[in-house]
Parts: sequence; structure tokens; C-alpha cells
Amino acid sequence: MKHWFFILAALAATSGPLTAASSNPYSVAIRINDQVITNFELDQRILLLRAFGSSGDLQKLAEEQLINDRLRLQAADIAGLVVSEEELEEGIGEFAARGKLTGEQLLQYVKSRGAEPESMRDFVRAGLVWRTVVRSRFGSKASISDNELDSTLNLAAGQVQESVLISEIQLPLGERGNEQTLALAKRLSNTIKSEAAFSSAARRYSRAASRGRGGRLNWVPVANLPAALAGQILALNPGEVTAPVTLSKTVGIFQLRGVRQEKATAQTNVSISYTQVPVPTIKGNGEQHAIKLMSDVDTCADLRENSKRFGENAFTDHTLGQTEIPADTALALARLDRHESTYYTASNGTVVVVMICDRLRDLPEGTRENIRSALTNRRVAGFGDGYLQELRGDAVITYK
Repeated sequence: MKHWFFILAALAATSGPLTAASSNPYSVAIRINDQVITNFELDQRILLLRAFGSSGDLQKLAEEQLINDRLRLQAADIAGLVVSEEELEEGIGEFAARGKLTGEQLLQYVKSRGAEPESMRDFVRAGLVWRTVVRSRFGSKASISDNELDSTLNLAAGQVQESVLISEIQLPLGERGNEQTLALAKRLSNTIKSEAAFSSAARRYSRAASRGRGGRLNWVPVANLPAALAGQILALNPGEVTAPVTLSKTVGIFQLRGVRQEKATAQTNVSISYTQVPVPTIKGNGEQHAIKLMSDVDTCADLRENSKRFGENAFTDHTLGQTEIPADTALALARLDRHESTYYTASNGTVVVVMICDRLRDLPEGTRENIRSALTNRRVAGFGDGYLQELRGDAVITYK
């Protein structure tokens, strides 16, 4: 959730003035509902933007950021939410760590560029309290269930494999230094809104071999991507851009251009979890009982519960590698997706209902939670953006 702090790099594309208009620093520059933004605050935000290498119309950008911050703080007041001093210091430390600095070093850095440390604190405070507001308001809606996570992972582990069409910008950390490289990556991530803009930035900034093609790569199986990148790519819609991803000694950002499913060339390291129910031939044809059972269930849990009509322990659960599954069962499973069922006749003549509970892949440690975090962040960000737009639509904003 750290990304709530890092909105400094949401930059415009054209140049503009660098100072507030009024000569009186404490006069009102903007009024938002019953609160004000002074020219001093506006000048301070411009200095912060300059300190972090922002470009473009800094006056306009500072105004937009400060208006949003006021609305965030007003929403927190209504909800009765505050940021403690301990939380604020921790937030500043987390912000600073992205540039390999301590919190105190960050405050000294912005001070050396003319911005007051308290202005930096105000900026971080607004981001922190907004994160709390959004979590409080939308937390129950934003959580990613195990079923949703499993469904996402199944995209790369089923009978078809998910491939993605992506573009890349690779920035070596050693070329500009950690701090400036991360700031540039964050700025590009937040400001690129089209394939043309990404292509232009790749030609200008990227040091990958793909830069001459505007960073465009051919189709890549999701399963072949590094875990840290796959988690972010799976959370995107076409046209969207990842947050910066550190890969060894480079920082990369990636744009998703397309998604397709194709026949998997291999199913290595894949296992299948499934439930079987042998159907006894009682009071009629076994196939009829199998069809009835299948019509009554939607999940493996349902199948286990409903199998009790044939006896308390009528079902069996299995998790086996594909090559370990008996041939007749494997043939039936090959036609199924998760929570789909069918029946087949075993070699001994028994009718067997079988349902896939999951397709599992050997994943590097932490991959599931990385993907869950990326999906959650995306969902929370969407709720937060929508709520902020709602607040702006309802606000009375006047410029002096």
C-alpha cells in the first residue's frame, strides 16, 4: 500500500510558472469548501516538486495536488480519522527509503532545496490519512479472496496459457543513481497514458535493446515472467502501466498492450487437485445418478457434501502431478476448468463423477501474496480515485 505516498510524480507535460502569483505569501490562493490554500503553501509545493525533479506546469500541478490533499483531509475529518505522529514518521521513513535515504535525510534534502520540512510532512500526512480513509470505507470490497487469487493463477496454469503483449522501459540504476532513477521511473509510470507516449518515452529513456522499437516486445507467456512483474501485469488492463519494478540492477516499467490465451507448450510443474465420487448402481442406471449429482453441485465442497447420499465417505480427494493421474481420470480432467465436473466409466465399469478443484503450479515463495497485493492495490486505487472524483464534484472550489 505504499503507493499512496508517491503521487509527487503525477506531472504535466508542458512548462509553466514556478511561483504563486500573489506577492503576499499568506493571502488566500484557493478556497475549497470552508478551507483555504495560501500562496505560501502553493509556493512550498512547487519547491517540493522541483526538489524531486518534476517538470511541466508546476503551478497547475501544485494547485491540483493541494486541492486533492484538502479534500482527502476533509474526508478524514468527517470520518474521524487522524494520523499519529508515530505513523507520520514511519510514513516519511518509507517515502525516504525509496530513494535510499532516512527520514531525516529526506527532510534535510527538501530543506536544502528551499522547501520547509513541515511542507513535506503535510504532503505525506495527506497521503497517509487518505490511505486510511479508503481502507476504512472500501476495505471489505477491496480484499481479494482465495478463489479470486486462484482464478488469476489458473490463467497461467490451465489447459491454455495466458500470454501478454507488453512494452518495456528499462532504466539502469547506475546511470542516474538510485534516487533520480526511481523518481524518473515513478514519474513515467504516473504520467504515461497512451501507447504512443510509452513508445516515445522508451526511445528517449530506456536502455533495453527494445528501445529502437519503442520498447515493444512480442508475446510473452505470463508463466515466463519474473514473479514480481507477473503480479503487476496480471492486475492491469490493456493500455495501463505498472508501477516501477526493480529487477536486479535496473528499474523497469511495463505497459500491457494485449492478452491472449493459447495452447500451452508444456505443463511442467503443474498438479491438479480434484474430487472423485464413484456412483453405485442402485435403483437404476449409474449414469442417471451421476448426472443428478452433477446438477446439484457447483464446487468441490458441494460435491463432497452431496456425495453423502451414497455413503458418509463416498468421495476421495487427490492432488497429483499430471503424469501421476490415472489415464482414464486424466482424460476426463483434461476437458474441465476449475469447478467443472463430468463423469466417466472406470476400467472396472464403475461410473465416476470427477470435478477439478484447482490447477496448481509450483510458484516461488511469496508469489501468491505478491499477486494478491497487486490485485488489492489496483482495486483500492480504483475505489479511491472514484471517491476523490466524487468529492471534487461536490466541492466548491474558487480561485483568488
